[in-house]
Amino acid sequence: MDRVAIVYYQRDARAKLLAAELAAQLKVHALRSELLAVTNSSAHELIYFDAMVLVGPVRFSRMHGLALVTAVFGFRPVALLISGGTDGKRILRRLPKHMRGEVPVFMAGDDDPQPNGVSHLVTWLRAMIGFSGYRAIRLS
Repeated sequence: MDRVAIVYYQRDARAKLLAAELAAQLKVHALRSELLAVTNSSAHELIYFDAMVLVGPVRFSRMHGLALVTAVFGFRPVALLISGGTDGKRILRRLPKHMRGEVPVFMAGDDDPQPNGVSHLVTWLRAMIGFSGYRAIRLS
């Protein structure tokens, strides 16, 4: 069974709700997930998960989450789920240039009771972790 690390900003209540919603939708598709607060997470533990999702607002006070994304990038699939706000490019400017086209950003507005960004993220995670993703190794 595959495991997804959902790292959320604990100071943002909406981020915690989105993280719980994402975990519930992943469970429906037989993907295990673990909710981790950004302040208690380290790259050393995240590398053992099959994918990582950072959930938080566009404006946040801690850069630790983006440092985790940078550390895990290249080893595991990484995505951003942004709560509130509509400009995904704004958060990408905080990442190194070589990562900007590779890290997908999913948006979930404040007024969405059932955010589309979460369902699109679940679809992306299933594709990345599943048979068409980074594990799809051809032996010939």
